[in-house]
Amino acid sequence: MIKINDVILPPKDYVLVDGGEIQVAKKRISEENKIYGINGTYILHDEAFESQERTLKISAVNFAKVVELSNLFNDFDNTIELDYLKSSKYYADLVDITFNKQGNSRWLVSVKLMFDPFRYTNESTEIRLTAKGTINNIGNVFSEPIIEIEGSGEVSLAIGSQIMFLTLDSKAIIDCRHRRQNIYDKNNVLKNSIRKKGGFFEIPPGLQGVVTTGNVTSIKIKGNWRWRV
Repeated sequence: MIKINDVILPPKDYVLVDGGEIQVAKKRISEENKIYGINGTYILHDEAFESQERTLKISAVNFAKVVELSNLFNDFDNTIELDYLKSSKYYADLVDITFNKQGNSRWLVSVKLMFDPFRYTNESTEIRLTAKGTINNIGNVFSEPIIEIEGSGEVSLAIGSQIMFLTLDSKAIIDCRHRRQNIYDKNNVLKNSIRKKGGFFEIPPGLQGVVTTGNVTSIKIKGNWRWRV
């Protein structure tokens, strides 16, 4: 079974022939040098991770199902779930789709995708707190959460050793995901001026304390827990 953007492909119409080779999330190399007189190669990582290109090969029962399959994909931010990886999902951008005849009536569809580096849980990760509490990152790599914070005036939010200072007008949404880092106001309008100081949160694995100052009434944290494997 394969699920694409929350749509299950019926087994009578589609068969996943090849899920592609899955790579353990690979750290990006920023510097690679051979130092005179020293064995081996000196490698320096920049703490980011590389995307991975994978091709899903799916056998469709007829041409009409090829069309239906191709229409399921967005250009960006597709969610992919595979039944042999329980409670997991991947995020991927579409590169291209090709297809060719397979036997008398079936078609083999090759969907090339650029996958985000990590495997994510597909279970709910939302944690609700008041002014303080704890949050447990069950993954094995830092999380890029989405945070909804309610309150008013000058406030601060600390998770673990990281802290952000904000000016709230009832509510703000803090999107900490890489390439999407922004803050939105109570009307879901982009307003990065709400943040006065402090970087976007990256929650380390394990138990982390959550503390606020000022008039904070509610915190919702969507953890987006994830794994390198």
